[in-house]
Amino acid sequence: MADPTLLELTTGVTPSSPYYLGDGITDLLPEKLAAHRFDDLFLVCGEGVHQLLARPLARRLEAAGLPVTLLAVPEGEHHKSWAGLTDLCERLVHAGATRQSIVLALGGGMVSNLTGLAAGLLYRGIRYVDIPTTLLGLTDGTLSNKQAVNGRGGKNQFGLYPPPLLVWADVAHLRSEPLAGHRSGLVEALKNGLVHDADRFEQLAEQLTPDLRAVHDDLLGTCHAIVRSKLAILATDPTERSRAVVLEYGHTVGHAAEFLCEGLPHGVAVGIGMCAAARVGVRLGITPPDVLARQEWALGERLGLPTRLPGGCTPERVLGVIRTDNKRRSSEETRLILLDAVGEVHTGPDGDVETPVPESVLKTVLQEG
Repeated sequence: MADPTLLELTTGVTPSSPYYLGDGITDLLPEKLAAHRFDDLFLVCGEGVHQLLARPLARRLEAAGLPVTLLAVPEGEHHKSWAGLTDLCERLVHAGATRQSIVLALGGGMVSNLTGLAAGLLYRGIRYVDIPTTLLGLTDGTLSNKQAVNGRGGKNQFGLYPPPLLVWADVAHLRSEPLAGHRSGLVEALKNGLVHDADRFEQLAEQLTPDLRAVHDDLLGTCHAIVRSKLAILATDPTERSRAVVLEYGHTVGHAAEFLCEGLPHGVAVGIGMCAAARVGVRLGITPPDVLARQEWALGERLGLPTRLPGGCTPERVLGVIRTDNKRRSSEETRLILLDAVGEVHTGPDGDVETPVPESVLKTVLQEG
């Protein structure tokens, strides 16, 4: 049988961080790793993929003559913490990791964040490889070149920008992910269109149904298109510190909801946050009401996801978390990405894509939910 097609993209960072994409490409990974000098490989995986994906990958690496140590970590946002980070760093040291080692992160965004940050801190930084196993991780998280853990008061308060040695994105891994995970990941794909490409938003929204049949019929093609849509935004700002901050659309309220409501998937929370941001924009006279309606249609009707805060997320609790948000600049206001139209972010007279929103306005919008 011929080798599967291997697409090579780049996340745009300097030095180059290649992003390899394909369907059934895992057997090609040992050769790519062998091109780099290292003493040992340390494969860190989430407990949920330990038997199904991690052990077979470890056997492939060993069969290719590559030394590998397998370490499983507990999954869930509450494990993306200082305690979880400390535990993983100590386990890597105890297992024999050195400055010449390479750490592989196999799992979803939580595993990627924890492992990438551990690699960035261990011996002041060692190499790591991202191997996403979720649609959200493959099409979104692994492209952002940023790793973090949560603090007591909010998400991603402590972190670094360590680019991976490479990203190995095999869509075959996604076929073991529950359908709910795919819906969550597609929220971020819709967001890319909302902030940057109206045509792409409409094309994807029309393709979506709650059963995601069209997505699964061409999983590689869909993922490739989503990855390219995000890379187009990252092209001039790969670490999302200036113009590419538009990718944070919906994340301020979304991160707060995700932090407060255990079990609320990241993408679902971001979708709720995007709708809250659109309602703020409508109230401020910035976002046309039809933009909110189109967004709620795509998320609610096409994907079958909620568009308002869950019952346990009161406005007061959400605002309390937002006050410690990692992007916050002022105690008097919250800065949100807002839309002038589908595919067009509102930009202030100073060129800032973040709009100051009085807390009273945000609270009113959250209370309406």
